[in-house]
Amino acid sequence: MKAPKPKAMKPPKRFAVGTPVRVRLPGIDGIVNQVDEERTFMSQYMHTVRTKFGERREPGSILELIPSPISIPTSRTGKLAENIHFHGPNARLNVDSIDSSTNTVSMSKDRVFVELREQAQSIDDEAARTEILTRIDVLESTHGTGGFLAAYQSFVAIASNHITVFGFLLPCLTQMLSGGN
Repeated sequence: MKAPKPKAMKPPKRFAVGTPVRVRLPGIDGIVNQVDEERTFMSQYMHTVRTKFGERREPGSILELIPSPISIPTSRTGKLAENIHFHGPNARLNVDSIDSSTNTVSMSKDRVFVELREQAQSIDDEAARTEILTRIDVLESTHGTGGFLAAYQSFVAIASNHITVFGFLLPCLTQMLSGGN
């Protein structure tokens, strides 16, 4: 007659602090407050569980995880953002999604330069603002000529320090490079 196979010991249970658990004997619910670092009684981790009747010290073997209900969605605990700023035409906000859309904004040549000047007024540094306004004047005067590319490159070089101010207008300027508008 064969000897019965010894049953494998279950690994010890160890619940994180804050986990809702049920103490199987006597069948009460609670929250784990503390977990010992070392195994103790019967190679189990001891847990301190806060119940409505007070705190109890229990081995992990008599604790069961209380699963969260499926029908109740969990709320987000983190902030989405501290500040949200919208810039430019057709600005939008996407939360938990990917924006695969494309913005196409039509603006007349005259309106582009007016917008550039208006946006330049928001720059605090007076020297930088004056230099940018000068380069906008050069851009406008060279539009449609062979000197527009050099004026564009000169403008973009200085405006790159203020990309948040001019960023939404760059596609319109780029379109002018290719002869559009």
